[in-house]
Amino acid sequence: MKVFSLIFGTLVSLSAFAQPTASFTVSDNVICEGVCIDIVNTSSNDVVASTWTFGGAVPSFFLGANPGPVCYATAGTFTITLTVADANGVTSASSQIVTVGAMPFISATALDSLGGTAIPDTLINMYGSAVLAATGFVPGDSITWSPSNNISCVNATCDTIIATPFFNSYYIITNTSPEGCVASDTIFVSVSFRDSVVVSMPNAFSPNGDGENDLLKVLTNVDANHNYNRGDMYGFVEGGAIVEMDLQIFNRYGQLVFHTTDPHEGWDGTFKGKALNPATFVYKIDYRLINGLSDSFTGNVTLYR
Repeated sequence: MKVFSLIFGTLVSLSAFAQPTASFTVSDNVICEGVCIDIVNTSSNDVVASTWTFGGAVPSFFLGANPGPVCYATAGTFTITLTVADANGVTSASSQIVTVGAMPFISATALDSLGGTAIPDTLINMYGSAVLAATGFVPGDSITWSPSNNISCVNATCDTIIATPFFNSYYIITNTSPEGCVASDTIFVSVSFRDSVVVSMPNAFSPNGDGENDLLKVLTNVDANHNYNRGDMYGFVEGGAIVEMDLQIFNRYGQLVFHTTDPHEGWDGTFKGKALNPATFVYKIDYRLINGLSDSFTGNVTLYR
């Protein structure tokens, strides 16, 4: 830039230059091993040369305005320094710290019991449990399991859990370091589903409004809400574990008096809004379970008043 001054009655021009200012932005200052960051040079005031040093990164040195991706293969704390210069050789420098976190480790294993030894076979019966344990984390790491709705942690760090699935399930354990670096492992628990699920119909019901046996429903021994609670011992709960169902009920003349595809819907003993008289009816059920198994059966049910 130019400024003008009056010296001894004569107007002369003087040149004044603003010093260069080094500055830059990075896409992230806290990263994990093997991650690259992007850097943007935001320096100002007639910068004609830029010199970069990146410590232990790749590249470790760069000449030019913008270096492109800078990658860190090892954990540690590194300093990025940018030095800029103008045409007169005036320089300015700016630095930023980048923290590179080590990649965590985690390994999931099935145990034969709490505190027991590792086993390769994780086959359990429905309503049974599997002990799953993790190794490889260090203090400061954070562990999570997925799915999380059918497990219980044995200790505060939750590195050992008791899992109680009622169908074949993959359990994923994730270990997150303080820097946000993530490692995971997967373990499979096989459930003996076929021998554990029973689908049935009552042989009688009494829709008289007394609050007991007022509805005729398909029954299974799996919790209807899929919350993995068994309820009373070997008790039957309506509709549990059924994904698809077709229930038809006929009177003695073969007339269809009730039909539903909802495993949780029951028949109240009416037809076209009118209560039917006590009688024996025939039902036919087709269903598919949550594990993909399908079956059908027929039978008789007696309506009492």
